[in-house]
Amino acid sequence: SMAAPRLSLQDAKDAATMANEAMNEPAASQRLLAVQTECAGDISKFFMLAILAATEIVGPTLEKYGFERNQGGALAFVAALQAHNADPDLEKMATALKAKFMPSMPANVAMPSLPPQGAGAGGGPADEMPE
Repeated sequence: SMAAPRLSLQDAKDAATMANEAMNEPAASQRLLAVQTECAGDISKFFMLAILAATEIVGPTLEKYGFERNQGGALAFVAALQAHNADPDLEKMATALKAKFMPSMPANVAMPSLPPQGAGAGGGPADEMPE
């Protein structure tokens, strides 16, 4: 497979913004929620379908920035964003995005996920996303 593209900080920010906006579209949120509901506790099926759905949702972002529109491309994209973790804004966006691709456990359907105590910088994914 082709080498994953590297993103400049500005491209990474633009791409992360585009991908997060796609994920936050009502239709995308509904779809990810439907996956959680459908899998009802079947963890392996849940991860498989969540990554598939997330990959399709951010497909246009992947394509625009030179990543393959498949699971490998999506994971390479998240890795390319995380290469810029020194930047606090981007680190927040990358964490929020990664949480959509690799959602915690379907248990969070039943109960709100609590941020870990004393997590320090960058606590739970998207618990306090400034608009």
